[in-house]
Amino acid sequence: MTVKFPPTWVTVSIGLMLNVMAIVLSSQVLDKMATDLTQLDDRKAANQYSIQLAWDKVETLERKREGVLLHLEASEMLVDASEILPDPKHSVIKNAVANQLSSWVIGPVPTLTMANLDELMRLIDLSQQAQRDIIDNWYLENLVLTEEMQLIEKDMAFYKDIALFLQVFGLALILARDLSRR
Repeated sequence: MTVKFPPTWVTVSIGLMLNVMAIVLSSQVLDKMATDLTQLDDRKAANQYSIQLAWDKVETLERKREGVLLHLEASEMLVDASEILPDPKHSVIKNAVANQLSSWVIGPVPTLTMANLDELMRLIDLSQQAQRDIIDNWYLENLVLTEEMQLIEKDMAFYKDIALFLQVFGLALILARDLSRR
C-alpha cells in the first residue's frame, strides 16, 4: 500500500500561507504589544519622577521646619535679652517666613510664636504625610504597571514562539516540494 501525498503545489501553498501568518503575527500583534509595553514603561518612569519630586517636597518641608524653629528661637532670644517687643524688621521677617511656609503646607499658617509651635509642627507633619501618601499611591501604581508589563512580555514570548513555529513549519512544507522531486 502506497501513501498518497497531496500535490506539491498544495504543500507549497500551505507553507507560504503559514509564513505569511507568521509575518502578520510578528508585524501586527507583536508590534502592538511592544507599543503597549513602551507606554506602560513611560507611565512608570513618569510616576518615578513624581515620586522623586514628592520626596523633594518632604525634604523641603523639613528644611522649612528647621527654619521656623530657628526663627522662633531667635525671636525668643531677642525678647528675653531686651525685655522689649521686637522691632518692625522682626515682623517683616516673621511675615516672610509665614508666607514661605504657607506655600508648602496644607491649611492656614498661624502666627509664628512659641505658643503656636505645636500647630506649626502639626501643619508641617500633615503636609509631609500627604506627600508620603502620594508617594505610596505612585509606588503601588508602579507595582501594578510592572505586573502588567510582565504579563505582556510573557504573551509576547508566547506569540514569538508561535510565529517561529509557523515560519519553520511553513519553510519545511516549501522545502517538501524539492524533496518530492527526488
